[in-house]
Amino acid sequence: MSCTNQIDYAGDPRSNAEINSIGERTGYCPVPEKGTKPAGTPKKPGVSCTNQIDYAGDPRSNAEINSIGEQTGYCPVPEKGTKPAGTPKKPGVSCTNQIDYAGDPRSNAEINSIGEQTGYCPPVQH
Repeated sequence: MSCTNQIDYAGDPRSNAEINSIGERTGYCPVPEKGTKPAGTPKKPGVSCTNQIDYAGDPRSNAEINSIGEQTGYCPVPEKGTKPAGTPKKPGVSCTNQIDYAGDPRSNAEINSIGEQTGYCPPVQH
Protein backbone atom coordinates (compact mmCIF):
# COMPACT_ATOMS: atom_id res chain seq x y z
CA MET A 1 0.00 0.00 0.00
CA SER A 2 1.32 3.46 -0.88
CA CYS A 3 2.41 5.81 1.90
CA THR A 4 -0.18 8.42 0.93
CA ASN A 5 -2.91 5.81 1.45
CA GLN A 6 -1.57 4.93 4.90
CA ILE A 7 -0.70 8.33 6.39
CA ASP A 8 -2.31 11.77 6.15
CA TYR A 9 0.16 14.00 4.31
CA ALA A 10 -2.17 17.02 4.09
CA GLY A 11 -0.07 20.19 4.12
CA ASP A 12 3.11 18.32 3.16
CA PRO A 13 4.82 20.36 0.43
CA ARG A 14 6.09 17.21 -1.36
CA SER A 15 4.08 15.59 -4.14
CA ASN A 16 2.35 12.24 -3.57
CA ALA A 17 4.74 10.69 -6.10
CA GLU A 18 7.79 11.90 -4.17
CA ILE A 19 6.39 10.68 -0.84
CA ASN A 20 5.46 7.28 -2.26
CA SER A 21 8.82 6.83 -4.01
CA ILE A 22 10.62 7.44 -0.69
CA GLY A 23 8.47 4.70 0.83
CA GLU A 24 9.23 2.32 -2.04
CA ARG A 25 12.97 3.04 -1.91
CA THR A 26 13.43 2.80 1.84
CA GLY A 27 10.60 0.50 2.90
CA TYR A 28 9.44 3.18 5.35
CA CYS A 29 6.94 5.96 4.88
CA PRO A 30 8.54 9.34 5.54
CA VAL A 31 7.39 11.50 8.43
CA PRO A 32 4.92 14.13 7.14
CA GLU A 33 6.50 17.53 6.69
CA LYS A 34 4.59 20.65 7.50
CA GLY A 35 4.68 23.22 4.79
CA THR A 36 3.93 26.79 5.58
CA LYS A 37 0.22 27.35 5.96
CA PRO A 38 -0.98 29.54 3.10
CA ALA A 39 -2.13 32.98 4.13
CA GLY A 40 -5.81 33.59 3.70
CA THR A 41 -9.16 32.03 4.43
CA PRO A 42 -9.91 28.33 3.88
CA LYS A 43 -11.79 27.99 0.59
CA LYS A 44 -15.33 26.66 0.89
CA PRO A 45 -15.97 23.64 -1.38
CA GLY A 46 -17.81 24.58 -4.57
CA VAL A 47 -17.56 28.34 -3.89
CA SER A 48 -15.11 30.56 -5.76
CA CYS A 49 -12.98 32.87 -3.64
CA THR A 50 -14.47 35.94 -5.32
CA ASN A 51 -17.95 34.76 -4.27
CA GLN A 52 -16.71 34.04 -0.75
CA ILE A 53 -14.73 37.24 0.00
CA ASP A 54 -15.04 40.88 -1.11
CA TYR A 55 -12.03 41.64 -3.32
CA ALA A 56 -13.16 45.15 -4.34
CA GLY A 57 -10.07 47.23 -5.02
CA ASP A 58 -7.80 44.18 -5.39
CA PRO A 59 -5.63 44.76 -8.47
CA ARG A 60 -5.64 41.03 -9.41
CA SER A 61 -8.21 39.58 -11.81
CA ASN A 62 -10.98 37.34 -10.50
CA ALA A 63 -9.46 34.47 -12.49
CA GLU A 64 -6.08 34.91 -10.77
CA ILE A 65 -7.67 35.13 -7.30
CA ASN A 66 -9.85 32.07 -7.89
CA SER A 67 -6.99 29.99 -9.30
CA ILE A 68 -4.92 30.71 -6.18
CA GLY A 69 -7.84 29.40 -4.12
CA GLU A 70 -8.17 26.27 -6.25
CA GLN A 71 -4.43 25.52 -6.12
CA THR A 72 -3.87 26.13 -2.41
CA GLY A 73 -7.29 25.51 -0.85
CA TYR A 74 -7.08 29.01 0.65
CA CYS A 75 -8.58 32.24 -0.66
CA PRO A 76 -5.78 34.81 -0.72
CA VAL A 77 -5.86 37.87 1.52
CA PRO A 78 -7.33 40.78 -0.46
CA GLU A 79 -4.65 43.15 -1.71
CA LYS A 80 -5.24 46.84 -1.62
CA GLY A 81 -4.22 48.37 -4.88
CA THR A 82 -4.06 52.05 -5.42
CA LYS A 83 -7.41 53.70 -4.89
CA PRO A 84 -9.22 53.64 -8.24
CA ALA A 85 -9.83 56.98 -9.88
CA GLY A 86 -13.40 58.10 -9.98
CA THR A 87 -16.42 58.52 -7.75
CA PRO A 88 -17.44 55.99 -5.10
CA LYS A 89 -20.32 53.92 -6.51
CA LYS A 90 -23.61 54.23 -4.63
CA PRO A 91 -24.99 50.81 -3.59
CA GLY A 92 -27.74 49.60 -5.91
CA VAL A 93 -27.19 52.41 -8.43
CA SER A 94 -25.39 51.84 -11.72
CA CYS A 95 -22.62 54.27 -12.61
CA THR A 96 -24.49 55.42 -15.73
CA ASN A 97 -27.48 56.34 -13.53
CA GLN A 98 -25.23 58.08 -11.03
CA ILE A 99 -23.03 60.13 -13.40
CA ASP A 100 -23.66 61.71 -16.83
CA TYR A 101 -21.42 59.82 -19.26
CA ALA A 102 -22.66 61.66 -22.39
CA GLY A 103 -19.84 61.73 -24.92
CA ASP A 104 -17.90 58.90 -23.23
CA PRO A 105 -16.84 56.44 -25.98
CA ARG A 106 -17.28 53.36 -23.72
CA SER A 107 -20.50 51.38 -23.62
CA ASN A 108 -22.79 51.64 -20.59
CA ALA A 109 -22.09 47.96 -19.90
CA GLU A 110 -18.33 48.58 -19.77
CA ILE A 111 -18.71 51.64 -17.52
CA ASN A 112 -21.11 49.85 -15.17
CA SER A 113 -18.92 46.75 -15.03
CA ILE A 114 -15.93 48.88 -13.96
CA GLY A 115 -18.10 50.31 -11.19
CA GLU A 116 -19.21 46.86 -10.05
CA GLN A 117 -15.68 45.46 -10.04
CA THR A 118 -13.92 48.36 -8.34
CA GLY A 119 -16.64 50.04 -6.31
CA TYR A 120 -15.82 53.31 -8.12
CA CYS A 121 -17.51 54.86 -11.14
CA PRO A 122 -14.73 55.67 -13.61
CA PRO A 123 -14.00 59.24 -14.64
CA VAL A 124 -15.78 60.37 -17.82
CA GLN A 125 -13.63 59.97 -20.94
CA HIS A 126 -13.96 62.38 -23.87
